[in-house]
Amino acid sequence: MKRTKLIVLFCLLVLMIGPPVQGQESNCKNLGFELGNFAYWKGYQWVYSTTTPSKSTPKVAVTLPTSRRHVIITDYTAYDPNTGNGLKKIPPGYKFSARLGDAITSADPGSFRCWEQSLRYTMTIDSTNALLVMKFALVLQYAGDHTAKMEPRFRVNLYDQRGDSIPDCANYDVFSSNSNVKGFHSYTPQGAADPIKWRDWTTVGVNLLKYKGQSITIEFMTADCTGNFHFGYAYFVAACHPLQITVKYCAGDSVAGLTAPEGFEKYRWVDEAGIVVGDVQSLNLTNPPAGSVYTCNMTSETGCTVPLKSTIAKYIVHNGFTSEMIDCHSNTVKFTNQSTASNGTLEYEWDFGDGNISSEKNPIYRFASSGLHQVSLILKNPPSLCVDTLTRVIESFSPPLVGIGGDSTYCPGRSVFIKAYGAYDYTWSNGDKTDSIAVAAPGGKYWMIGRSSTGCVSDTIYKTVKEEPDWVFSNESDTSLCAGGSAVLKVSGAVNYRWSTRDTTSFIEIKTPGTYTVTGENRRGCQKLITINVKEYSPPAVDFTLSDLLLDSKHNLLTCSIQPQPDIQYIYDLGDGTTETGATIEHTYTITGSTLDYKILLTATHISGCTNSSTRIVDVIPFVPNVFSPNGDGINDVFMPETEAEVFDRYGKILYSGITGWDGNYHGQPADPDTYFYLIKYFDRFQQVHTKKGFITLVR
Repeated sequence: MKRTKLIVLFCLLVLMIGPPVQGQESNCKNLGFELGNFAYWKGYQWVYSTTTPSKSTPKVAVTLPTSRRHVIITDYTAYDPNTGNGLKKIPPGYKFSARLGDAITSADPGSFRCWEQSLRYTMTIDSTNALLVMKFALVLQYAGDHTAKMEPRFRVNLYDQRGDSIPDCANYDVFSSNSNVKGFHSYTPQGAADPIKWRDWTTVGVNLLKYKGQSITIEFMTADCTGNFHFGYAYFVAACHPLQITVKYCAGDSVAGLTAPEGFEKYRWVDEAGIVVGDVQSLNLTNPPAGSVYTCNMTSETGCTVPLKSTIAKYIVHNGFTSEMIDCHSNTVKFTNQSTASNGTLEYEWDFGDGNISSEKNPIYRFASSGLHQVSLILKNPPSLCVDTLTRVIESFSPPLVGIGGDSTYCPGRSVFIKAYGAYDYTWSNGDKTDSIAVAAPGGKYWMIGRSSTGCVSDTIYKTVKEEPDWVFSNESDTSLCAGGSAVLKVSGAVNYRWSTRDTTSFIEIKTPGTYTVTGENRRGCQKLITINVKEYSPPAVDFTLSDLLLDSKHNLLTCSIQPQPDIQYIYDLGDGTTETGATIEHTYTITGSTLDYKILLTATHISGCTNSSTRIVDVIPFVPNVFSPNGDGINDVFMPETEAEVFDRYGKILYSGITGWDGNYHGQPADPDTYFYLIKYFDRFQQVHTKKGFITLVR
């Protein structure tokens, strides 16, 4: 990496500042971009190329902000990626900063590189802004094959009101090759051939007191290299302050605190004999002699030194004021300041208790409301930090501003307070002298007269108050809670609800018994209370018995029974599409060949609404007769239809096998009346196969 000659006309910089000023602004308005914009600043940009002079352009004013090169930074969490995220774009304690210049990207056409840009701020120097404090940070790409004056650049200059450069220590000019300048870091982005030289936030102060009464312009400039491919830009903020030592040595203090202005790198305090007594910004002295003088020599990072002196004196202030109403109509009060100070000057801040303030010594103030007001006078005593505050209750008066506040209706069975305002004391139609009275049924029309403490009288003020119509607040809650379950408590008729559970809806779901309350409020604010008692019930017993667990087409009567309990209804669902009610019931089933079982469901319901249920299953098996007569009369003509069966004679010969049923024939001929043997197979509800053996008598 090649080092070039360091050029640094470094001194107290007037640096960085943030926004551009249009015209003059003695109080440094928006100098630090407090408004979040470039108000009061002027911006310029141009192109300067030494490799291709034909691309150079004249310096022109631009409308701020520009798309990339005059930018307000608003994200206080953002870091600059060209520094390896080592540089925060806004310094601590600030909401905004300005960026002047930008990195060159591949999207920039060659004819628009070599940019240079500046920001200018003009102000008239007085005792309130003679100390200029600047914070700045630089990002300059290093160009090893350039001369210093071709490299990316940063510069600060001061100009007098004629536009001539002021040969002051507050001028700073640095190029990217100044690697030996204090505070610079180096970072090479991934894939980049050239490193970045960057300087973290630096604070610098400059003494402008010798230019008091003059119009001074501060110019901040950054530039890309003049050879087309390297960039330079900077971030900055600024502020102005009085150039003085602040003192904290008030009545009752034994220690005098002297604080020099911020923005300098070094501080050295000396007494009248030239003896060094401290090297900090704030110096504390115990019981120093009155009249002794201490000098602080302040040196900036640019090497400029500013001396400031402070003479020891106690700052004792006495706060006092009086007030007087102008008349009985205008609501205006005249304040007379009686405050004094032993040293320094006095600054006044009146707080009228309504959000408005004044810095006048003896203000005349018109209040927006009539009556009593709490007014404070905050007394400051620069250059000391001593402050004294006095608060008094004062009075103003205006008849149109005297009145009666409060609701014009009251809730049934309740009362409401109406309150007078705008005067010192009051007389009501009922003889009361207080500022408020209670109104209950039957209500009516009330009047009031207000008076000031000085004898001013209002008009007679009237107010009619009446009872609000009654309203319905309904309870639709379920007051029974089944053990292990939940219940819904619901009310209606209000616009706002407040339950004892802290819920604010019209209904709640609860799972525990007890007492619950809900307060309802209508549109006029009237309230009603509902108390709900919730009782818990155990589920009813449902252990029932059956007369049989097996049914067939001939044995098809079933009895279901349970020991009845009071206040409980029992309903049996018998599994064939029918239901029966009662503790004990009988039911006859119509059984077909395809039915394998019946599922019987008992549901028990308590009068509270709590329910319980249980289920039992009855199996259905085939009915096997012991006699059948295939004589064609339509009665018992077929043995075991729809059932898998085999029929044997006594010698074991199979006479029938199938599922259609035996018609009493063998090979088309009627079998003899006799006793025969059978083997039946059938499925249960679990699809398990069962067999049944026996004999059947054929009768003709």
